[in-house]
Amino acid sequence: MTITVPTSLPRPKTKTSSGTMSLAFLTSDTAITVLSVISIIGVWYLGSWALSAKVLPAPHIVAGVLIEEMQKGQIWIDMAITLGRICAAFLIAMTVSAVLGFTMGLSHVAGVFFRVWVVCFITIPALVIMLTCYMVIGLNDRAAILGAAIPIIPILTINIRESVKGIDLRLLGMAKAFRASRQQQILGVVAPQIAPILLASARFGLGLVWKMILFAELLGRGDGIGYRIEFYYQMFNMTEVFAHALSFVIVMLFIEVVILGTIEKRIFRWRTQ
Repeated sequence: MTITVPTSLPRPKTKTSSGTMSLAFLTSDTAITVLSVISIIGVWYLGSWALSAKVLPAPHIVAGVLIEEMQKGQIWIDMAITLGRICAAFLIAMTVSAVLGFTMGLSHVAGVFFRVWVVCFITIPALVIMLTCYMVIGLNDRAAILGAAIPIIPILTINIRESVKGIDLRLLGMAKAFRASRQQQILGVVAPQIAPILLASARFGLGLVWKMILFAELLGRGDGIGYRIEFYYQMFNMTEVFAHALSFVIVMLFIEVVILGTIEKRIFRWRTQ
């Protein structure tokens, strides 16, 4: 009698439990993000309940006023004006910071020379720089943009300088030993090391520029989101203040998540390969 022994035992069928799927969803990035937004709204509601509605209106009231302002159309004009100033100030700040940061990181003499400049401009209050720009240039967009860009330049310069100084020269020497071209050395060795800090500096600088532009509009401009916030603050209409602030928070979140997030995924897609 011949007995056939199976080479492999059949595995018991396992059913994916709903609990496991629920746990996987709860730990996903989307669920955590939604939970974070809900927590912010919850804290906001708690604050509006603890304080007067005139001081801190509830989120649904602010959202209703924001929708009304969007239907009127004026808020779109102010938003476009403020966004244009932000883009201009951000480009100036990032360009100057990148040039200074690379120069100070690659040259010891330049690092020592510009270090005094960086320290001086970091210690000068942004309000003084803003008022000086308005007094020298005048109450116009050029002064507002420069007044918003100048206080950010030394901060971003320090970040970029430290990134350049942190480049691993051994990898660069290895690339030279393998006779890599200058383009291959820059794209394959230098760029991957400085790209994370450049992107982080861009995000940090964009957040600072947005705050500085609002400050500049509050001090010396007659249009833009910052001007509207200051106007409604003088009227003690905190609902309109929060509505206009919320409008640009949504815009900045879109820029951060959609635009910068997409750029980050494309630049660092090699990390998942």
